[in-house]
Amino acid sequence: MEQTPYLKTEILDERAQFSNALEAKLQYISDVQQAINEDNDRKLFQLLDSKKYSTIIKEQIDVTDNQRDFRMIDDLMEALSHHLSQRLIQYLSERFPFFYYEEDTRGVYQLYFGNWWDRRHFGLLDPITVTFIFDEDEYEMLQKSVELATEGRRYHTDIIEKTTKANEKLQKIVDKQDERDQERDQFQKELEKIGEKPGMFESQENKARREFLKQRLSEIRSMDEKAWEVPKLIAENNDLILNYSKEDTILIYEQRAINDQFGNFENFKVAVKDLYRDYVKQLDDRPLSTNGGRIHD
Repeated sequence: MEQTPYLKTEILDERAQFSNALEAKLQYISDVQQAINEDNDRKLFQLLDSKKYSTIIKEQIDVTDNQRDFRMIDDLMEALSHHLSQRLIQYLSERFPFFYYEEDTRGVYQLYFGNWWDRRHFGLLDPITVTFIFDEDEYEMLQKSVELATEGRRYHTDIIEKTTKANEKLQKIVDKQDERDQERDQFQKELEKIGEKPGMFESQENKARREFLKQRLSEIRSMDEKAWEVPKLIAENNDLILNYSKEDTILIYEQRAINDQFGNFENFKVAVKDLYRDYVKQLDDRPLSTNGGRIHD
């Protein structure tokens, strides 16, 4: 009986290709290490994302993505972020002088707008990608305040006006206390005169009047109960108005800082969008040295 082979397909000898693939990976890691040792941040950005670097910095198309290589060192992101932040933050201190940073954990940089009291937490700085990651709500608030400023209004103008009018209505409740007291005494006396309960042969006019008096006395009681809460409600509203005014003041500081640096908000947005290009292009463009990595062994 003819023996059936365990494998019918031919096994090719791919050791050379396998060795080349491993060599390429080792070369990549070696280049990253050499770029760090030689303080060559521009080369490091190229190694971390070759497609982004070639597209934005070299203005090339149809470039190869090296993210498979990048994933070999993704457990070093915190250290790489910390390393790349040093020169980047120095650059940002001149380009965006109103932004401040705190490294709360290694390689993670919290972003704050301004150095004034009650400054806003504005998002994160990502040194690996050279991007600001703005908090969406905070950014939208700033953008909206810029739009409203062209109309001579502030971000909280409407809510402050609404709350102020609410306080005026509340104050009127208190101011009319004497008027309500007089009205209550008058209605109670009249109700006592005609009786709180209807009689058997009572006229429709008396019944209607009695219901009116009871309704008005109930309304007066409700207004009195609300009047007792008015001082507390007004105080709470005043606190809200104060907080809204503080936020508007902070937004004015932010707009002023942007205008002083960039002229207007649109120029600021362009500078944010082009940050990677502008920063990386101004770094020294030099190759790795000829006496450092595996390629030179």
